Amino acid sequence: MYEIPILIFTFLLSVISTLHTEGALAIDLQSDLIPDRQIPNTPRPILLAKGIVKTPQSAQDYFREAMRRYRNQDRIGAIAYFDRAIQLKPDFFDAYNNRGIVKGVMGDKLGAIADYTRAITINPKFFPAYANRGFARLDTGDRLGAMADMQAAGNLQPNDPQLSIGKGMILAQTGDKQAAIASYNKAIKLQPKNLDAYYNRGLAKLDLGDRAGAIADYNTVIKIQPTYANAYYGRGRAKAAAGNYQAAIADYDRAIALKPNLYNAYFNRAIAKKEVGDQTGAIKDYNKIISLNSKESIAYFNRAVIFAETGDRTNAISDYTIAIGLNPQLVEAYNNRGVVNFMAGNRQAAIADYTSAIRLNPNYTVAYLNRGIIFYSTREYDKAILDYDRAIAVDPGNAELYFNRGLAQIQLQNYPLAMADYNKTISLKPNHALAYSNRGLLYAQQQANSAATQDLKMAAKLFQSQNNLAGYESVLRKLAQMK
Repeated sequence: MYEIPILIFTFLLSVISTLHTEGALAIDLQSDLIPDRQIPNTPRPILLAKGIVKTPQSAQDYFREAMRRYRNQDRIGAIAYFDRAIQLKPDFFDAYNNRGIVKGVMGDKLGAIADYTRAITINPKFFPAYANRGFARLDTGDRLGAMADMQAAGNLQPNDPQLSIGKGMILAQTGDKQAAIASYNKAIKLQPKNLDAYYNRGLAKLDLGDRAGAIADYNTVIKIQPTYANAYYGRGRAKAAAGNYQAAIADYDRAIALKPNLYNAYFNRAIAKKEVGDQTGAIKDYNKIISLNSKESIAYFNRAVIFAETGDRTNAISDYTIAIGLNPQLVEAYNNRGVVNFMAGNRQAAIADYTSAIRLNPNYTVAYLNRGIIFYSTREYDKAILDYDRAIAVDPGNAELYFNRGLAQIQLQNYPLAMADYNKTISLKPNHALAYSNRGLLYAQQQANSAATQDLKMAAKLFQSQNNLAGYESVLRKLAQMK
């Protein structure tokens, strides 16, 4: 988050209020959690003397050809051959299962689930179909259905490590990270070199704040398989969470080199680059994300944040507008566009943006605060106070809301109410130098010179400790005038 200062001068006070913007939004797709689906062992292709697969005739022939095409990345062809195998043998549950796998890889989750269900109907003891349907249901957000399938598969093969991983993923998504870790531990005990188990355990540890533990798990994955791109990505996230952005960038670089379309790595690398001041590099990463997915609203939003920080208001407004078009519910984009519109001198557009944000989220205090600041700047003090009242009702612990409301109360000469707001500001934020300064001046106006001097001295001390030379010198001048 960054703040844009607005200088406001009154007959009594010299005050700085701030418009607030939302910083870059992080993204982390659930697909990173999914281990490879299980494809059951299949019969070897029937080969002629020179190693050429014979022309398919039976259901098994078509099945084998479908598998060959799948391994050669011809997914459409694989589905066509599975279709033919099933036509010739309607109870071919292996074909239904494997066709479901291909459909899932192609994004047809519901089609995959239907195929797994058909395989289970034909053979109620067919372990792979239960396991695969469980993962497919997890992909669609059906956690209860996924867990039921994992349990059914576990009854058939209780020592399969992938089932423990699947259960861990479900538990992690429901928020029970400790239980998820226990499930991953079981998978590792069953298969000590299971990369997916270490990787997912690292994710759960990171969510619990155990960065060292997460890094240790990712290191194990990398030691076993140095080309496991997601492990570098996960380790980068852990390092970034610890504030080690340069090391995080190095890990994201490695992940991207191994897997050039690793979507999340570009996102997180862009955020890390911004943190180290490499705004140009961050914009390049967001450009790459947009080239991979032109409908990714968060990429436009985060790029707009950088444009706004570097003073490029035109491109900032353009990107916020695109983000809103792609995701009309993105309240942060309305708020941030409002800030840029205000800085560009378009107050009415800014008010419209804040109003849109509030309409979408009536508890969005930042939009109330920012709209209140604009009303203050246009001397619509009653409207400003009303916005601060609404924001305080939602967020009573926000010191800035009381401080800014105090400014508006001063303008309406509601001095007792202003004093109460400054008292509340200081109780919530004891190092709020401006609140001490303004309360001191209010005391001085009321001829309470002792209290005024005490507050102004505290304000000077705080300004000095905060390296605010202008504020410090201003308070010293006011103290000199009171002698």
